Amino acid sequence: MSVQESTYTFEGLPLNGVEPGTNVLVTGPALGGIRELTMRMLLRGHAREGALVLAADVDGRQALTDYESLGGDLDFARVGVVDCTENGADDEEHNVHAVGSPADLTGAGIEFSSLYERLHANGAARVRTGVYTLSPFVVYAPAKSVFRFVHTLTGRIRTADGLGVCAIDPGAVDDQTLSSVAQAFDGKVELREADGQRAVRVRGLPDQPDGWQPVELDTP
Repeated sequence: MSVQESTYTFEGLPLNGVEPGTNVLVTGPALGGIRELTMRMLLRGHAREGALVLAADVDGRQALTDYESLGGDLDFARVGVVDCTENGADDEEHNVHAVGSPADLTGAGIEFSSLYERLHANGAARVRTGVYTLSPFVVYAPAKSVFRFVHTLTGRIRTADGLGVCAIDPGAVDDQTLSSVAQAFDGKVELREADGQRAVRVRGLPDQPDGWQPVELDTP
């Protein structure tokens, strides 16, 4: 089976593999381990996979540090970040491209496309793309603009047989906005904490475990 035909797998997580071209919305509280869960879903399964993060809650260098601390291989030919924070800065050595603000959705889209193409040109047969998190985009930009941005992003990922993993804290946005954004995704992974135990539940994706599944996350 070729790289393009095989599923995306998530080592160490209670999730079954998903088909190329799948976009997943990850929901959960910002301080409940959602960053770690999102980053672990972006860990490259093999050398010919790339990873691209649109970072809005943390700057580009911190996103790379988080990724590496969870076992991510920082091969900067095939790993990169679009830094959408207000204090972000370009860092060519570490493949970080800064936009300047979560409000600049056009700039974020341009940098995403450019970096996506660069990772493919550098030998990444397919790319895992993550957004951590969508919440700042919703705060800084009009909801309709965010909706269009997310649809464009997920459409590009779907066409390229990539994987999209976008995190959002439901408590940080209104229900209507969350419902609108969710339409761009094929399914959802929900994260919760109850009685000191974290668990995930998958909605809308085929061949996944039923109900809530315990998950071990190191994030406090």
